[in-house]
Amino acid sequence: MTEQKRYDLEEQTSQPHFGLVHAFYAIMGGFAFYGPYDDDDPTAEESFFQISTNPHHTVDVPKMNTIVYIVEHFPHILTNIPEEYILNQAVSSSLGKVLLIVQVAWFCTNCASRLFQHLPLSLLEVTTVAHGFCTLIAYIVWWSKPLNVAAPTILREREAQEVYALLKCSDDEYDKALEMAQNMAAGDPSTLSTAHGSEKIVLAADALQHLLPTPERPPHSSRFHSSTRMMFPGFFAPGSGHSLAALLSTGLFIISAILYGLVHVLAWGGRIPTPLERLLWQVSSWVVTCSGLTEILVISLTGWLGDNDTTTGKIANVFRVIMYLMIPFAHILASGFLIVESFRELAFLDSAAYQLLSWTNYWPHFS
Repeated sequence: MTEQKRYDLEEQTSQPHFGLVHAFYAIMGGFAFYGPYDDDDPTAEESFFQISTNPHHTVDVPKMNTIVYIVEHFPHILTNIPEEYILNQAVSSSLGKVLLIVQVAWFCTNCASRLFQHLPLSLLEVTTVAHGFCTLIAYIVWWSKPLNVAAPTILREREAQEVYALLKCSDDEYDKALEMAQNMAAGDPSTLSTAHGSEKIVLAADALQHLLPTPERPPHSSRFHSSTRMMFPGFFAPGSGHSLAALLSTGLFIISAILYGLVHVLAWGGRIPTPLERLLWQVSSWVVTCSGLTEILVISLTGWLGDNDTTTGKIANVFRVIMYLMIPFAHILASGFLIVESFRELAFLDSAAYQLLSWTNYWPHFS
C-alpha cells in the first residue's frame, strides 16, 4: 500500500477528535517537533527519527498561528496522541478539582448565609470570596486543561515529520516542494528520488500532496518557539492567536475583573476604621471593577484612531502607550490596597464577626 493510499484510508476510516484536552495541551506547548532541518543536507547520523546530541537538532514548539494551520489541514498528527495519554501525564485529577470547588463553594455559601442572618463579614472574608469566585471561574473554564506536564510530546511519526519539513520551508523551498508535489500527483517518476531535492523539500512535497489541488501556504510569521533543549509546556507566551480565542480570553478578562471588583464594592458597609480609608476602599473597588473594560475600550478606540499617520493618529498611539502603563499599575495598586486594608480591619472587628453559623457544622469540608 502506497503512502498516499494509506493516508487517504486513515482519513476515511477515522474522524480525528481534537477536543479541549488537545487544544489546552497545544497552547501550553505540549506538542513539539524535533529534527535537523536547519541544514538542507543532514548527514546520515542526523536522522529525524532519533533524538541526537547534535546542536543542529532543535526542539520546535509551534506558535498559535501554526497550531491553527495544523488543526485545519493536518489534525491527525495531533489527535493520533489520545487524550488519555495527555491526562496521564498530568499531576492533578478531576477528583482534586471537585474537592477544591466544593471547598470554595462551602466558604462562599457560608459568607452568603452570614449576610442573610445579618452577621458581619470581615473585609478579609470579602477579599477571599472575590478570589474564590475567580477560582471557580478558572476551574470551570480550565476543567479539561492538563496541569504540571513536565515535558512536551515529540511528534515523530512520518506524517508529522512531513508537516514539520513543510513548516520549516522558506518561500523558495515551498515553491520547489509544491512543484515536486504536483509532479508526483501527475505520476512523474523522476520526482521520486531525493537526488532532485533536499530531504526537507521531499518531505514537504509529501505533505503538500495531501492538500492538492489548492494547498494553503503555511503562515508567514514566525512559526516556532525554538530551543536546543526540551521546553516545559507553558514556558512561552503563545501570542495573540486566533481571533475567536482572543475574543474569549478578552471577555473572561473583563468578567473576572468586574466580579472581583463588585464583591469589594458590596463591602462598603463594612467596619472600615477611618473615613479616608473608606474613601480609598470605594475608589479602589471601582478602579479594579472598571480596569478590564476600560483597557479594552482604550485599546480599541486608540487602535482605530491610530491606524493613520495624521496628528490625531500619532496622539492616539502615544495615549495608548501611556494607558498601557497606567491601567495595569492602577489595578495593581488598587487591588494591593484592598488586600492590605482587609488585614488591617481585623484589629477593629466586633464580637458578632466571630459568631459561627450552626448549619456549617453539618457540611463536611476541609479547614
